Amino acid sequence: MNEFDKQHTIAKWEELLRKPAKKTESVVFPSWETVSKRQIQFEYKPEPISTHNVISFFRKPMGLAFVGGSALSLAAALFFVFFLDPSASDRSEVAAPSAKESKPMVSPLKVLVSSVKGKVSVLPQGSSKPVPLVKHYQLASGDIVITEGTSQIDLDFETGSWMRITPNSEVVMDVIEKSNDSQSQKFSVKKGKIFASVSKLSKDSHFVVQAGEHLTQVRGTVFSVQFDGQSEIVAVREGSVAVGDLILTSRQQTVVKLGEASPLSSSELHPKEDKELKAFQTQTILARESMLYEEHARLELVRLEDGTEYRGVILGQSETHLHFQGLEGLIEIPIQKILETEKIR
Repeated sequence: MNEFDKQHTIAKWEELLRKPAKKTESVVFPSWETVSKRQIQFEYKPEPISTHNVISFFRKPMGLAFVGGSALSLAAALFFVFFLDPSASDRSEVAAPSAKESKPMVSPLKVLVSSVKGKVSVLPQGSSKPVPLVKHYQLASGDIVITEGTSQIDLDFETGSWMRITPNSEVVMDVIEKSNDSQSQKFSVKKGKIFASVSKLSKDSHFVVQAGEHLTQVRGTVFSVQFDGQSEIVAVREGSVAVGDLILTSRQQTVVKLGEASPLSSSELHPKEDKELKAFQTQTILARESMLYEEHARLELVRLEDGTEYRGVILGQSETHLHFQGLEGLIEIPIQKILETEKIR
């Protein structure tokens, strides 16, 4: 069984597991108002870690004579090491910094196919044979996604970001990986167009799109990049992106022709592009809500005193915070700031 067949089989199993049992669907779950008034019955208290981690090789003290002898032996050993072999101290000084300069662990960033329309294929890195893309397929660094005719594909990032690759496009997943506290995401649009909704990135994280000779760097926004081989169009609906030295903000766009060093100016977002970006943003929210509903069989709204609203699923609570699965991942909401909750579905 090859990698594609494995992922296809796993996707079928996951689809079966997502469907709630009839008994679960018939149960009436308590509302947040009811749950918030209950007293915590089982508070988590971790067991104290023992500090007596001393390894002893002797059952009884050996006396001061033994301690003195050990000290003299240690002094003699140090004399031979550092005075008779001076290079040893140099080696220890060189080896010490190398231990501090350990590289962070890097692993693949989870990017799953959320939906596929029409004929879409992927050319895995190191392979010359494209395979059809299906729902729940996990992409990897180096993969090339190809859409044909009227086909398109939506990609769901574990970071909360979302990408749509439109018809007649070819996009390379150059780098999609993560470390302990950052993510690196870089894509190359060889032809065609992508829409992207990027969640807020941490300080050392990157989301970069290359089209032609230019890079579009993102911090958190809703935007599109289009490339036809001769010119690149970058459009922003929300947030901001950097195209070379030019910063585009909400409802701005720029056109860069092949051979130009960098874009010189921006213009107002074209009404047609604004309409397409707005539709993409709405469809992204609805798709994420549907995914949460399929997983938890409910959907809730949390409204804060300052008017902020979160849509998603209430997972539980502590004495001070509400554990909430939002559209962009897990968050902790201070209970004292919550004005009300509401069941959406």
